[in-house]
Amino acid sequence: MKKTTQNQTEAPVTEQDQSCCAVRKTERSEQDKHYLIGRLNRIAGQIGGVKRMIDEDRYCEDILVQLSAVGSAVKSLSTYMLEQHMKGCIVPQVKQGNDASVDEILELFRRFMR
Repeated sequence: MKKTTQNQTEAPVTEQDQSCCAVRKTERSEQDKHYLIGRLNRIAGQIGGVKRMIDEDRYCEDILVQLSAVGSAVKSLSTYMLEQHMKGCIVPQVKQGNDASVDEILELFRRFMR
């Protein structure tokens, strides 16, 4: 039987899989999906702009400025997603006594620090 929390759908946890998100799926509201897709579309537009700049032989510095903006947009979106993951997945699992979710979030932080 599946349990549903506010943001997460979970399969029964087996001995083999004690991770936070057993089925690796997070349910999002339509409003949150709209927000995320909008951000991704803007990032895709920025990347398209960089492609055009390269095609037009634009000055390297101008392209680098745009690439920096793309990087900032991706980092901002990643930070938002990490925040949502902590609030909707990690915190509820810790409250239920699932300490393995702490290891999961620590690994995510390690990846962010690179």
